[in-house]
Amino acid sequence: MMNEYQSPLFAVHATSPAVKRLVIAGVVCFVLQQLVGDRFTVLFGLVPGLVFRHLYLWQLVTYLFLHASPLHLLFNMFALWMFGREVEMVLGTRRFCAFYFFCGAGAGLCSALLYAPGTVVMGASGAIFGLIVAFAMLFPDRVVTLLLFFVIPLRMRARQLVLLFAGVELLFIISSVRGDLVAHFAHLGGALFGYLYMRSWKRMDARPGLKRASPAWLRVSPEPDGGATLRARLDQVLDKIALRGYAGLTEEERELLRKAKDEL
Repeated sequence: MMNEYQSPLFAVHATSPAVKRLVIAGVVCFVLQQLVGDRFTVLFGLVPGLVFRHLYLWQLVTYLFLHASPLHLLFNMFALWMFGREVEMVLGTRRFCAFYFFCGAGAGLCSALLYAPGTVVMGASGAIFGLIVAFAMLFPDRVVTLLLFFVIPLRMRARQLVLLFAGVELLFIISSVRGDLVAHFAHLGGALFGYLYMRSWKRMDARPGLKRASPAWLRVSPEPDGGATLRARLDQVLDKIALRGYAGLTEEERELLRKAKDEL
């Protein structure tokens, strides 16, 4: 998949800090899996029997960093990079991390409740599905290109992409394909928890007296001759990015972003 419009983060900050560290952590853990072997996978992957019977509760988070194959890792890290940068920009790094692990733990809990005790679940896909839901809620009309069968380009809006993915997951669950090793319940669980988190965040953001914090790369020191005005203008630009994306900004608004970046 490719994002149709250039990300504002790509324009002023190539990769957001949380996304960068999560990708690095995923690669490092995959290498450890290959070096240590099955013992590492069973200890840090999600095994429902161990979570409930022996209280291996850390597995609800650590399984996100394990992957079954290089292709599995590549797809998840690419999706994290593609959708995560702009979501982190809007939420801020700390809230983005909380959101990511909330979705991952929620997806893991769904897996632990619905899969057999000896099943080993691994991969960041549950958190990624929550991330895609967040992207669609923040940028519903953003056009993305999905490579169908890795060849045929299929263009659709972000909200349509989420509905397509959810429908495919439901179809796989209903059909109950024998031998299917994909954790479809984890995917839908991550999407559900992502939706619940974003709904809660938007309600809090709308409450009087509460203001969404600007991302770190847009924060500037207050100036006695108009710092408050600059901060207010930055907040307006952030809200516009959330609604229309970077492509919807005027040249004056883009210049304001560049000015804020230079003052860091």
